[in-house]
Amino acid sequence: MRKLYARGMPDSRWDPLFEDLEQQFASERELVHGALAGESERARIAALTLRDRLSVLGGARVTIRDASGEAHRLVLRGAGSDWVVGEDEGARGITLVRIETIDEVRIPADARAASLAGADPDPLRARMGLGFVLRALARRRAVVALGTVRGARCTGTLARAGADHLDIALHDRGSAANESREEATIAMGAIAWIRTSDRSVMEL
Repeated sequence: MRKLYARGMPDSRWDPLFEDLEQQFASERELVHGALAGESERARIAALTLRDRLSVLGGARVTIRDASGEAHRLVLRGAGSDWVVGEDEGARGITLVRIETIDEVRIPADARAASLAGADPDPLRARMGLGFVLRALARRRAVVALGTVRGARCTGTLARAGADHLDIALHDRGSAANESREEATIAMGAIAWIRTSDRSVMEL
């Protein structure tokens, strides 16, 4: 508190001291607020999943490398609970990649900040698992190419999809499903990616 003289006027010699104390207090308060904001941001980022980051990158061109070593150059179009989908630059059609099989993602520099926002624009699709998508494709008798985490590949028509597996009628991409003489049953946990020309999956 400033010392007062008999006439009730403050001693102006104390002004620099009080101004200095006020500046120190303001600086310390800013440091505390900055530290709290920084800690809050670090905690928010620590809670982000890979799915969170990819789900907000609609329209971004990314390169995804899966556990089998396959590289997918995609223009991302959306994400479900355990998959991402995009238009494949290296092949006609669209590609779904199971998120659990992703080893690496190359995100363009101009999209990295956006990926850290992590606010899913489509909460309904966020609840759709791969099984939901596969059952929709099976109903449409979609022709697909499929790759597994161990590098195996096959092509054919999706016949049906269960809770944790699918049946695919094997045939060459250019031939009809009724020409298939064999079906393969594949565990969903083995699937790394699925490619199809059926773009209806983008509208789910």
